[in-house]
Amino acid sequence: MNIGKLIQDKRIKTPAYIWDIDMLDEHVNKACTIADEIGKGKVELCYAMKANPLFTKCLSEKMRHIEVCSPGEFEICKTFSIPGDKIILSGVNKDPDLIRDAIEYGVGIITVESLRQYTLIKEHANSNKSIVRILPRLTNGAQFGMSKEDIEYVIEDSINVQQLNTIGIHFFSGTQKKSIDKDIEEIDKIIELVEKLRQMYGFEPKLLEYGPGLKVPYFTGDDFDSLYDVFSTLIGYVAGLELDYTVGVELGRFFAFNSMSYITAIDDIKRINDVNICIVDGGIHHINYYGQNMAMRTPLIDHVRMNDNTVDKISDEAEWRICGSLCTFADILVRKTTFSELNIGDVLVFRNVGAYSMTESPALFLSRKLPYIYSYSEKDGLKMIRDTKDTYSINIGQI
Repeated sequence: MNIGKLIQDKRIKTPAYIWDIDMLDEHVNKACTIADEIGKGKVELCYAMKANPLFTKCLSEKMRHIEVCSPGEFEICKTFSIPGDKIILSGVNKDPDLIRDAIEYGVGIITVESLRQYTLIKEHANSNKSIVRILPRLTNGAQFGMSKEDIEYVIEDSINVQQLNTIGIHFFSGTQKKSIDKDIEEIDKIIELVEKLRQMYGFEPKLLEYGPGLKVPYFTGDDFDSLYDVFSTLIGYVAGLELDYTVGVELGRFFAFNSMSYITAIDDIKRINDVNICIVDGGIHHINYYGQNMAMRTPLIDHVRMNDNTVDKISDEAEWRICGSLCTFADILVRKTTFSELNIGDVLVFRNVGAYSMTESPALFLSRKLPYIYSYSEKDGLKMIRDTKDTYSINIGQI
């Protein structure tokens, strides 16, 4: 996809996200091939749709499971007619209505985050007369999951509940982990727990659902060349254990991050106290990179020139601060980076924003409009898949 040409042809309005469908397909297909060839049939892949709900339908066709963590995400899956057996319903707060709806829809697996959730699932399973497969979630010490003692209770109690089938354990401890050693250590500890449960209760696991939180590159200086190395090492380690149950590798950021870019136009330029500043028509309400504290790190940015004849130039090869349109000191996208001849009307393309930027950013702050969203593929070309939307009406409330 030639984003620069699409922008220069004025086919894309700003601010906007653009989803490169071909890039997503290529990236995920490569990951699936690695999982198939190295995993020896003992590894399944799961997409955590919180990373980017736009990719849900596309990735549901490539993944064994889609992880869903809220009623809204569940509604998205239903809108896309994603089969229930593809869904793992997770989330720290599952209310009774969500549990009931999930069971009625035929959701394949429901994680158990507390004893209360377990009781609710048991009640609705009995009421619906459905066999519900559950995964107790082991805590890592945060608010998610349960203690080992509570998991033992669930497994012991569920043995006598005809409508429940406890099929394994779920565990996720964090994202952007710097070393594969942490993942290996966690996997070993969970396997140790599974073996203990097997000995104590005759527990026969079918699935260990594990979120490794693999680190992905975002910034200049990051290693973009070995993206698949850690993933391959993880899959190889799991396959080498020769377990008698499947390991589900649950990933969101890893699958989503590099298939979307954020496009924002330069609306103003100025110089203040020897600092060159450009103001763009977007800002931090649209874009969020994990680990970019105080805008000190520089993501990959492409500069698309729109009018070389403009007189609004400051200098060649100058250092610039890129700021957004929000009235807050926090709205700095990059504190210091170098560009040649930035001009009003030019466009900046921030790459690798496919994971979380669209949903984690404070989109309602200052009641600015939501960005356009485009998709592009060689087969179907450029499409606007969401128009810009006002947010002020959401912020008015009832007077």
